[in-house]
Amino acid sequence: MTKHVLQGPFLTRNSASRRGHIPRELITHRPDLLRLGGRWLEEVYFGFQFDRDGVRPDVGSVVQAMKRHHGDQAIAEWLVAPNTELGFATPLDHLDGGGSVERLLDAASEQGPEPLSESPRSGAPSDRGPQDHLSRGPSSKRGAGRRHMASRPLFGN
Repeated sequence: MTKHVLQGPFLTRNSASRRGHIPRELITHRPDLLRLGGRWLEEVYFGFQFDRDGVRPDVGSVVQAMKRHHGDQAIAEWLVAPNTELGFATPLDHLDGGGSVERLLDAASEQGPEPLSESPRSGAPSDRGPQDHLSRGPSSKRGAGRRHMASRPLFGN
């Protein structure tokens, strides 16, 4: 069993939009924000991405750089887990203490989250559960005999 470490508080789309000073209809398109969910319920955003001025630019820079190869949940878990490359500080603690984004990205390349098995598609959530991988593609019953097509964005994305 995989142990997931998720750190709240979590913000709804409306709350994150207000806190980040971002129009509600545009927040899901921000590549510098981590979110969870979005399939059956409205997505939630990790509160640690925001400060009183809006989206934290240091966290946003790290997230945007890491999203090329990692899913949202994996990045969020990595940001709150102690890291030996950072002297057992968490990446968030490193940033909170004035540490550089470049140092954090170096640590991520040495001891970062598991990369995605396939690159995320624009508009699609970057974290999909195992059931999503099984239900798409030519080998599934739904896809048998049909040409595999890229999935459409889910609700809220």
